[in-house]
Amino acid sequence: MKNQLTVIMFADIVGYSAMMESDQDATVSHIRTLRNTYLEPVAAEHGGRVLKRLGDGWIIAFGAIAACVDCAMAVQTALADVKGLHLRIGCHFGDIVEEDDDIYGSGVNIAERIQSEAPPGGVMISEDMMRQLSGDRAEAMKEAGIFNLKNIAQPVRLFQWRPAQRRGNLIDDATSIAVAATEYAPLDAETAALAGELRDQLFNRMSRRMGVVVYDATSRPVDNATYDLRSRLRVANGRGRFSLSLILRSDGRQVWSESYDRDTAEIFDFCDEVLESAESDLRLQTNAFDGDRLVDIPDDELSVSELRARAANLYYRVSYEDWVHGHDLMQRAISMNPKDGVALSMRAEAQIALSEARYETLSAQDTAQIERDLNMAVEQSAASDYVFWARGCFRIRCLGDISGAQSDLARSRQLNPAYMELHELEGHIRMMRQDFTAAAASYERLVQRQTQDPLIASRAFMRAVALYCAGAFDEAAQQAQLCTDLRPTERMLHAFCGITYAAAGDKARAQQHHEKAAQMPRKPSISARCPLLPEGQEALGRLLHNAYHTDGTAT
Repeated sequence: MKNQLTVIMFADIVGYSAMMESDQDATVSHIRTLRNTYLEPVAAEHGGRVLKRLGDGWIIAFGAIAACVDCAMAVQTALADVKGLHLRIGCHFGDIVEEDDDIYGSGVNIAERIQSEAPPGGVMISEDMMRQLSGDRAEAMKEAGIFNLKNIAQPVRLFQWRPAQRRGNLIDDATSIAVAATEYAPLDAETAALAGELRDQLFNRMSRRMGVVVYDATSRPVDNATYDLRSRLRVANGRGRFSLSLILRSDGRQVWSESYDRDTAEIFDFCDEVLESAESDLRLQTNAFDGDRLVDIPDDELSVSELRARAANLYYRVSYEDWVHGHDLMQRAISMNPKDGVALSMRAEAQIALSEARYETLSAQDTAQIERDLNMAVEQSAASDYVFWARGCFRIRCLGDISGAQSDLARSRQLNPAYMELHELEGHIRMMRQDFTAAAASYERLVQRQTQDPLIASRAFMRAVALYCAGAFDEAAQQAQLCTDLRPTERMLHAFCGITYAAAGDKARAQQHHEKAAQMPRKPSISARCPLLPEGQEALGRLLHNAYHTDGTAT
């Protein structure tokens, strides 16, 4: 048994299982060509030694970090023009143990997990390796973001590279934000302390997000950020205003700004409410940027984290077709890493939403599969507020499991008290408890605080449903009218607006919206998905079901 510090390259064939199912003989021929022409001879030229062949992958040891990186780049550059054959390569250095025909050690395990985050046709390396690179090699590597790797206690920073013919003019760096000190007025010690607290709390909350790199610009200059985040606090006459601006460094353009005004009588409430809204808005903005950043890269060349970023951007577009595309991207991500908790959760969210948009019920088989996926997700991504939120929504919407959903709500809130989506899950739980007024209040917090949210019509629809169930028909009609103002071409929103006006006794407006609905094509609606309704609300359920499946008049 031999224990030694080694530089490890872990290479894996993308889509191996599907290739074997499609054409086993051709796949075996591809692997032979890959092994004899593109990989093992190039590794030998760079001093690499094959430690193990895995059928669809290789573990190769190198004596130097530079040699490992040079080999990985050379292999991927040569393969860039080979159709239908892609590798993902992950590199790390650490202890390995060789015993007989097997190898063990943290170096191998971490290299494999890094490989699972690499883009097809690209290379991903650890921050430990990046520190040892210099010159052209270091400059070629782009920051990929912060990742939680299984069985690794702390999040790790990874760096990636794509061949020149794949990169073109792409911005390969992950979204990064340099957070400056908060300016404040008046210039007194109390306001200074509050400004510092807001800035530090916002920095800490943003730092928990995977895929976004956050730099502290108060202690040293930051040279390589995507954005500058500037903030200002002004306190006067018992009110506080916290203003944020996001500046795109590439052209100095202000891409987003928002101000949050609150009463400062209860200073802790002021901080919590401001930070909740600010963090949520920043999450939306960076997700949108990631979608723009990756727009020129084909789906089949995206890494798992990049696929998630593209899918998130698609979900914010609100159309049924975009959600289908996002679901398909998560299918691809899971085929690349079957235990990626966030991808499993995003696929589950899309499956549920698409079924509800069609006013259909998930099959028992699909429900059982989603439950297995989400249980695996919380095991694999136990620090993700989103993953627990997703399972909580599934439990309440598909299983009617109030206690399970409440448990997931509590865990998600513990991980991130400022996670805005928790108000939606809380509203769902209150709906199932038939506390409709409280449910409407939960949904209202989403509508009022997420002014930048592309899904605001969907949030308003949930609130309108809760108000209708509470018997507040006039308020429900006003909220439903807001939905149709925001999404005027959505047939189901007009149908529901007609239902609410009819219940409120305004027959003229009810008829107007029913006629509009009847003139529009019947198609699934993400904004007006089949709502969560408890026992006793079957009549509303039938009206909505009929509105979707017939001519939209909801008669």
